[in-house]
Amino acid sequence: MSSLTTSHAGKTYILTGGCSGIGLAILNILLSQSATVHVLDISSTPPQISAHLPQKNVHFYPNTDVSSRPSVHNAFTKILTITPTIDGLINNAGIASLPPVSGMESDESFDRTMEVNVRGVWNTGTEYLSRILPTPDPSSPDTDDTGPTEGKGVIVNIASTAAIQASIGFVSYTVSKHAVLGMTRAWAANFAHRGVRVNCVAPGGTDTPLVSGILDEKGKESYISRVPMGRLARPEEIANAVGFLLGGESSFMTGQVVVVDGGRYV
Repeated sequence: MSSLTTSHAGKTYILTGGCSGIGLAILNILLSQSATVHVLDISSTPPQISAHLPQKNVHFYPNTDVSSRPSVHNAFTKILTITPTIDGLINNAGIASLPPVSGMESDESFDRTMEVNVRGVWNTGTEYLSRILPTPDPSSPDTDDTGPTEGKGVIVNIASTAAIQASIGFVSYTVSKHAVLGMTRAWAANFAHRGVRVNCVAPGGTDTPLVSGILDEKGKESYISRVPMGRLARPEEIANAVGFLLGGESSFMTGQVVVVDGGRYV
């Protein structure tokens, strides 16, 4: 029996929302294994990675709005002039907002959450698929790449435990993450025979700036009290699950959701 020896050396990935939190942890893990990473982020400030990691392996595309098809298309066009082969895509960019006291979110809040969390995954995912899979030509069967191929590409979508069980108060966020899980399963079913694997990581509460922005200390304590392992996840613990799903050890996994929540929803 072989041990887990996932290595991403020589691989190239596109990562959305890689400047902080879980995204930054994913970036650090991939860089530590000598991968090249193209980071798309709405931020104009480059990700602050550790000095000992290979800085030359990071390419940053600031002010990229994943909810905008032109913004995503332009970033992918630039990426492919640098590294024509992209081994995988990690859809990590997402937003969440504290619901009002009334519990009734506004249309504007719902729309923006869906634009980033759902349309953003759709935009980057379909852009990636269109770049790695040729369009079959019905008049020329030789150009149709359908068949039992493997290793064309891999997508890992970051959802949430809200994709599995409703998160009280966060209605639009819960809806959006259910959609991400549905998209993961639909893409997996549609593209497995063309050599593309698509899986999903569902983090529980994680110690990130996003969580700190929507939960005060009392809110964190309340959440942690319902976690059997008694704490929030560390971002690198979520990133480790992503690294596994990108690598060869998960080569027969597609359409799956990997929950990393300390036992919250067992």
